[in-house]
Amino acid sequence: MGNAAIRGARVGVLVADLDTGQVLLQRRSGRALVPASNQKILTAAASLDVWGPAHRFETPVLIDGELADGVLRGSLWIRGSGDPGLVSESLWKLAEELRLLGLREVTGGIGVDRGLFETLRHHPDWHPLSRRAYHAPNGALAANYSSFRIEVEPGPRVGAPARLQVAPRTEYFRLRSDARTVEGRGRLQIGIQPLADGSGERVRIAGSVGRGAGPETYWRSVSMPERYAASLLREQLEAQGVRVYGGIRIGPAPASAREILRFSGDSLGNLVWKLNKNSNNFIAEQLFLLLGVERFGTPAGWDKSGRALAEWLERAGLADRRTVVADGSGLSPRNRISPRTLVGLIRGAALAPASGAEFQSSLPLGSLDGTLRDRRLESVPGIRGKTGHLRAASALSGVIPLGPERRLAFSVLVNGARGDRASVDAAIDGFVDSLAGSLGAARESAAANSAP
Repeated sequence: MGNAAIRGARVGVLVADLDTGQVLLQRRSGRALVPASNQKILTAAASLDVWGPAHRFETPVLIDGELADGVLRGSLWIRGSGDPGLVSESLWKLAEELRLLGLREVTGGIGVDRGLFETLRHHPDWHPLSRRAYHAPNGALAANYSSFRIEVEPGPRVGAPARLQVAPRTEYFRLRSDARTVEGRGRLQIGIQPLADGSGERVRIAGSVGRGAGPETYWRSVSMPERYAASLLREQLEAQGVRVYGGIRIGPAPASAREILRFSGDSLGNLVWKLNKNSNNFIAEQLFLLLGVERFGTPAGWDKSGRALAEWLERAGLADRRTVVADGSGLSPRNRISPRTLVGLIRGAALAPASGAEFQSSLPLGSLDGTLRDRRLESVPGIRGKTGHLRAASALSGVIPLGPERRLAFSVLVNGARGDRASVDAAIDGFVDSLAGSLGAARESAAANSAP
């Protein structure tokens, strides 16, 4: 840990036997530091404990009007439940379920009741904000993690407009390419602005794209999650032969609206897998807000969720006055947590009879998948860990198997390092590699000495 990249930094380390809790190594393990995305370990552990891995968030579908002979003379309403896992395929399935109920036509458009989250979009600590997908806004009804894909490639000849596509293809987006194909390297700008009528957003590219460049992909976020999701649902209904007339409205569902369907989303176990494997900030914040609603009721609120997680930590025996729970993803620089608390969370979640397997499988495998795919951990087979990066904060916490009968839980938090991110990551990886090697060798030596 004397590596030049982290010399002078604030460092906290704890390594313990996962099954027994015996502390094997520690350095300022009670120091509360900025965890970055290691905050997601808390969000995942609390969610699995509160709801269980089989839990599915349900989205109510209501009608306001008379439904007869397949024709709804009125509006179809979706009451947002905050489900973090709705994607385009989910909306296709929802449209299919409505068609199978006999719905063939809607005369009054689609309404979205977003009252659960109302105007909660981004945590107030997140600044500066960007349109990158990792800053995707929350929404009571949201699809594709409030994000979309932009694909840009050169035109057929120099001087021609660059080609622009988005996925999913939807009427919510209007596309405009003012970028030109040029010789050599290009310089591209991407702009996303709401349309004047509020029906969607315009995606515009400007600048230039090199003639020899291949297709480039950019992930961006939408600014109107509910309208984006409703537009996708409308198109899925139309694709399945259900005609929808009228526009999309955002507001409270009428008191006269009655429920005709509850759409079940993906299992929480799968959501946590996506949360940790890809460090999905959107899923983390949706779950964070929902944990607050589960404990204190509606409406959702950032402070309410922070209190709910603080209470949960106390019930789990992990309360620490130095812990600060500001958000669920780790993007807030106000979050503070210690390696001791993180190891306690990992042990509790991994050993939970009902959800331990789901929690452990959600952690990326060293050098193989998720956010650990490109880390140099090949010499630590089977290691699973959650990464974290935020400005001058880097973290890695997880599980190291030392054979079939022994596992280590570890946490390394580094704040204020002088080195760049790659150098700090390399220092952390080197420490984990040395740790696994030395403890593994000690275990083999002890086993040899005890053999008859």
